[in-house]
Amino acid sequence: MARIPVAVVGATGLAGQQFLASLGGHPMLQVAKVAASSRSAGKKMKDAVRDDKGASRWYCNEPLPAEIENLVVEDSAHMTTDGIRLVFSAVEADVARELEPKYAAAIPVISTASAFRNESDVPVFLPGVNWDHSSLIDVQRKQRGWKGFISPGPNCTTVGLAMTLRPLDIAFGVEK
Repeated sequence: MARIPVAVVGATGLAGQQFLASLGGHPMLQVAKVAASSRSAGKKMKDAVRDDKGASRWYCNEPLPAEIENLVVEDSAHMTTDGIRLVFSAVEADVARELEPKYAAAIPVISTASAFRNESDVPVFLPGVNWDHSSLIDVQRKQRGWKGFISPGPNCTTVGLAMTLRPLDIAFGVEK
């Protein structure tokens, strides 16, 4: 089975680098595009994570995956979804509000930004807690006229709490 081609937007930042480290050598997903601000556009990924003196700005414990290091960074403002089937977005909320709908018009977007978290048609998935939010994908597509969708992750401070409380809620009920 061929791997699914994906893009990582915000690839040179800390969260984007975490996506890249996790996706390197992934058995089902293959990073086919990397995008960042215009400052990094046109550089190979391995060069985009070095400062002007050559010092590394790669912040992960794992090395930059070899299959990604020679990808040329695209300008996220001009990146198309041609040739990819999923976007992992790791940009700030203001940038996400502008870019993510452009990508979601065609394909799914998994986001780290808070830009769309509080909108009624946006699923915020937390494994083992709220898979019922998946029904919002169809609502979002219909309301916004998209083929894809946007699904941001929950706020990092809520993840541990929600995943801890969910089994207790199932077993005993949580009221406060």
